[in-house]
Amino acid sequence: MKNKWNVTIDGNQHEIIYTPGFIKGKRTVDGVGTIVQNTNWFMRLFDEAFEVDGKTLHLTAIGNKVDLAVDGIYMNSQKPYVPFKTVPSWINILSGALLLSGMATGGLIGLLIGVIFGILLITQSVSPKRDNPKPICIGLAAVALILQILFLFLTFNLSR
Repeated sequence: MKNKWNVTIDGNQHEIIYTPGFIKGKRTVDGVGTIVQNTNWFMRLFDEAFEVDGKTLHLTAIGNKVDLAVDGIYMNSQKPYVPFKTVPSWINILSGALLLSGMATGGLIGLLIGVIFGILLITQSVSPKRDNPKPICIGLAAVALILQILFLFLTFNLSR
């Protein structure tokens, strides 16, 4: 799914397109393509600054939400631009641990729980609304582990 914006800078019209890929995406400005690299292992996440006619624009993505910030305002949502924080390494490790524990405890459903909560951990850790994401992230990880363990016990009880 392409995301397309038309931006006017100093009277000049520019077309900016973002095309997602499997691992990398592509940003096209007036027909010139550039690779966009994800900054996370598990989901699409980037905040890339680039210049067009001397003006700095920011192409951002969290998951499927891709937006372009011009003059400090997002084009799609019309909200003020706030730079993303970088994902702490402990969040990546915790997300990976949830995936592994999901595979070990509950098969496909446990893995799905790990994926969903791993994505929630990442989005909460980069949210500009939170100064300290540790309490909410630790709480989400605990809930995910409890759900995975409950699912494991449920499958053992149903198999008897």
